[in-house]
Parts: sequence; structure tokens; C-alpha cells
Amino acid sequence: MQAQIAHETEIHRQHIRLRIPIGVEIDSTRFVTDDWSLGGFGVAAEITSRQPGERFPARLFFPFEDFEIVLHVDCQMVYVDRELPRFGCRFIGLSKGQLDLFRYLVDAYLSGEIVSAGDVLAIAARDNGAELRVRTPIADPFAEEEGFGRRLKRALGYTLLLLAALGLAGLVAVGVRERFFVVKTEDAVIWVPLAEVRAPFGGKVEAMPRRDIYTPGDPVVRIRASEARTAVLESPCECVLLEWPVPPGQYARTGETVAVMAAADQPLLVRARLPVDKAARLEIGQRAEVYVPGRGEPVLAQIERIDFKPGLQALNGRPADGGRYARVVLRPDRPFDFDDLGTLVRVRFL
Repeated sequence: MQAQIAHETEIHRQHIRLRIPIGVEIDSTRFVTDDWSLGGFGVAAEITSRQPGERFPARLFFPFEDFEIVLHVDCQMVYVDRELPRFGCRFIGLSKGQLDLFRYLVDAYLSGEIVSAGDVLAIAARDNGAELRVRTPIADPFAEEEGFGRRLKRALGYTLLLLAALGLAGLVAVGVRERFFVVKTEDAVIWVPLAEVRAPFGGKVEAMPRRDIYTPGDPVVRIRASEARTAVLESPCECVLLEWPVPPGQYARTGETVAVMAAADQPLLVRARLPVDKAARLEIGQRAEVYVPGRGEPVLAQIERIDFKPGLQALNGRPADGGRYARVVLRPDRPFDFDDLGTLVRVRFL
């Protein structure tokens, strides 16, 4: 008995919709479709194993008098209406052979031809590059959409890989520059010119009245060799008394430093020590960052002086610090507090 065929023409559909009773098997359950095309199919039945948006494999059955054709296809659930009940699916990524067979069946049904097993075998053996029997090729927008999605996903993947590679290259470049091309040192201190008060002859150290700031000529310390022989040592500058290398009441030898004073009328500077080869890469006026412990933001400064002259011991062949070093003096853009005097800092030259 020949199957009853109902053909509906809809101007808004992209594929001819056929009401040919073909079977579809989903998750081992067989249904009978009442609406299908090259784009997908609809079934008037309830389904609980799949939800809209899910992708899954299915089998299509085309029944004939003495045989049936089975196609394995990939589908995606489009909608599930549990009130009717009814659900619809679309085909995903149909192969060239599957599209040829679909078109042949549609053409045969519409033209009233009798489909035989020999006709089906002829379609299977035909060169896929041969011209189709239908006048106008029927496109598969779902396969094209799937192909575009794959291309877009691949392009995004390549873009992310490229961005990751560029970021990694940037980090490597910054690390190489920081290690081999940026001059920096941790041998630096906040400093100001100092003055040393020395004993002119041996004697007992006696402190004079203490002042917050000494002006030039103010008495600082007295050296008493005997009741008849004393000397009062005066401040050489507008200074602040920092320390007593020889405390008051102790005996100082001739020429020994008894008091160290810091200039109070000059701003605090940064004095750094660097190997000669690194100091030779710097220039007067070059900018630098000074990192003070306990402060987040660095203090900007610029190089005021680079001293390549070694001490007398180095000239004698006995370097005082065990190597070839130069001293670099930096002036900060923002003055330090006097309490910062003597603080160890870290310097990075820009």
C-alpha cells in the first residue's frame, strides 16, 4: 500500500515541508514524524529525555514496501511543547551523501515516481560531484551556520593564542630589560655633607651647652689637657650635632674625631655606590627613582654628581671597599625630612 503524501507550500519556509510518515529513533525510542524537511522534523509526541538546545545522535527510517532506509544523523532539539504534546528538531552537519539522498527522496515523492531498491543503490553509487536531479539546488543553512560557528570559534582561539604569545613576549622583554639594561643599586643612603670636629691635642672631652642648631663659631666641645692647657672647638657651619665618636668625659687622642656635625642649611641628598662599569652608563641630570622603606611611592630624583675619583688607599693599590666603585649623588625633587638622614634606600635609574 502506497504511503499517503501531503505537501504544503509556505512562502516563509526555506525548505519544502513534507508530511510523509518516516520514523525517527531518539535514545532507543522510536517516533513517527508528521512534518519534516531538509532542515529538520516535527513529532506529535511527548519526549522527556532531551531538552531544547541539546545535541544528540538519531536514526531516520524511510519505510518502503519490502525494505527501509536508515540514516544516522546529528540533531539539535529546537522546542518541546508538553501541552500538545509535540517537539521539533533540526539536522546538524548533514553530509553530501545524506543531502543527495534526501533530495532524491523529496523529488521522487513529489513527482510520483515509485522508489525501488535499485533506484536507491544507483543514488548511493553515483559520483557525489554529479549534477543533482532537482532543478534548483536546495541549500542547507544549518550546515552553513555550523561551519561559520566553527570558523568563528577557530578564529577566536587563534586570536587568544596570539594575545597570550604577545603578552608573554612583553613580559620576557621587560624582564630582560630590567635585568641587563636598567641600572639599580641597594647600596644607597639619604645623606648630607658632614663636618668632623677633631681634637688638636690629646685631652679629656667636655661638651659645651647643647643647641638644636649651631651657627658658625658656636662652641661645641672643649678639650682639656690640663688646667692650663684647654681648647674650645667651634662649629664650622650651620650644623646639627649628630654623634659623639668620643663621648664627653672620655680621653681623645690628637687628631681624633670627637664630634660629627651635619649641615642644616643644605637639603638632604641621596648618595649611592655603584661599580665603575655601571656608573659609566649614567649621566648627570639623568632621572632616578628612590625607594624609601615603608613608603609605597618612590621619590623622583636626578643625578647631581658622579665621582669616579678613588680614595688615597685605592691609589695605593689597596681599595678601601674591596673593589672599583664610583659614588653617585642624587638630589630629590621633593625634600626629605631631616629625620630621614641616614636611612638606607634603593635606587633605580631611569
